[in-house]
Amino acid sequence: MPSFRGLALALAMTTAALAGLGAQDLRAFLSPWAGESMVTTLYGRVQGETDKAGTFAWKGIPYAQPPLGALRWKAPLPPKPWSKVLQADRFSSASLQKLPLGSLASGSEDSLYLNVWRPADKRTGLPVYVWIHGGGNSIGSAGQTEDYLGYNLASRGGLVFVSLNYRLGIFGWFRHPGLAEGNPQDDSGNYGTLDLIAALGWIRDNIAAFGGDPGNVTIAGESAGAFNVLTLMLAPQARGLFHRAVAQSGYRTDASLEKAETFSRGLAQKIAARQGLAAPPEGKAFSSWLRGIPGKTLLSQVERGVAGMSPFPYPIWDGTVLPAEGFAAFSDPSKVAPVPLVIGTNKEETKVFQLLGRQDPRDPLYQIGAEVASAAWKASGADSIADAIVSGDGNRKVYVYRFDWGAPDGEGESVLGKASGRLLGAAHGMDIPFFLQNDTLFGNLLPLPVFTSRNEEGRKALQRAMGGYLLGFMESGEPRARSENPLPEWKAWDAGSREPSFLILDAGLEELRIREGRGRTTQASIREWIGTLDPGLKERLLERASDY
Repeated sequence: MPSFRGLALALAMTTAALAGLGAQDLRAFLSPWAGESMVTTLYGRVQGETDKAGTFAWKGIPYAQPPLGALRWKAPLPPKPWSKVLQADRFSSASLQKLPLGSLASGSEDSLYLNVWRPADKRTGLPVYVWIHGGGNSIGSAGQTEDYLGYNLASRGGLVFVSLNYRLGIFGWFRHPGLAEGNPQDDSGNYGTLDLIAALGWIRDNIAAFGGDPGNVTIAGESAGAFNVLTLMLAPQARGLFHRAVAQSGYRTDASLEKAETFSRGLAQKIAARQGLAAPPEGKAFSSWLRGIPGKTLLSQVERGVAGMSPFPYPIWDGTVLPAEGFAAFSDPSKVAPVPLVIGTNKEETKVFQLLGRQDPRDPLYQIGAEVASAAWKASGADSIADAIVSGDGNRKVYVYRFDWGAPDGEGESVLGKASGRLLGAAHGMDIPFFLQNDTLFGNLLPLPVFTSRNEEGRKALQRAMGGYLLGFMESGEPRARSENPLPEWKAWDAGSREPSFLILDAGLEELRIREGRGRTTQASIREWIGTLDPGLKERLLERASDY
């Protein structure tokens, strides 16, 4: 028997639909947070569960309709209301993607779900942290690894943690003229970006029911997740849906309309050839034909890259969902969300890719190549973006970091141990457990020792310090950690300075080594550095530049 409140909510939804009321009008029907695991959203009731670290968790809540059939390659639609209680006790399927090894695919196109953690108490008005997973926008999921789970950060930070899935690969970013029907959003090709915006809209309209503050939302992500954070800062429809941003190891990539459409035409031609057709159908038949192809069949015709990540054009600078000028828009204050940003990279980003590419770690080029390529990553993915934002508007606050934990020192010693330090060091992804306050790295699947009892004291101290900076940033927009033992000040980036300040995040086996760094990494400074190398090593490095 439905509760009176459930009937009232259903009636309100029906009435609102008829009267054209928006979600903001419906928020009055949300049950206020009462410290219980049963929550009423705008779309129905969800039953959560008690999780670790004194938290409640709700997993697999739909934030949009499944983008299946005619909805494939369409902007996401709001979820349909449900009448029964949704048991939110398991993660949804990952988005359809290639497996890291082999040619098989996993996941589902029905993947637009999110997960929520919060402390199991009655506090309300908590800051909201939205985690966007990485994976080259073609692999991964919110529930992929223990590293991504939100119970520790929610508990230690006293906040609401949200993670989510979004469409990946060719299902998330795909633009073909034959699919165009005249709706700018549907025709944009940026479906993964639109998924993220839809999730943020869901958070704005529903998070108060979980005790979160919709007026204090921080978006954060690592790698492709950070890339998506940066594009959301440029997305007009995302404006006002978040109030702080954190970009860990982000990067730049650009896809012109021409490049995106050339790729999609090529894929359609491959599919037609597979079916024995001389060419894809034309006119209105094209859309139904391509949308009728099984997702795994489509995915099988896309090139597979490192660890299953597929190279494909993204995002698409379409002029509607994202600005036509691409990342150059960061220099125009009117195009950038007016929110403070924490942005940075790891000192040895590329070592994990070099390891996967089976480069010889005993070769001096392994370490030098990692340092040069990771400096280029910092120049492109952090310093130049900070310069553009702050130069465009001196009132904007950007805080830059470099994560050094694990990198060998001048003597070749690393807190990871000699072998792990040489092979991995401060590699891509190493910072995730420190920001999210978890104690695993990629689920501890790596055969190399990384988190050890020997480095535990210093590692945990760095984790606490980074959590303090992060919480201060969420609360005030400034990463100022509250601590009995004061931490170094994290100064804002000064684009007008020849040596702007950034923070180096590091620790020894027992002690913190957080300190101020000075300077700006640019392509010119990297070329100057390469010029100081041994001539033979320099020549080899330039010959193998594409490997990095």
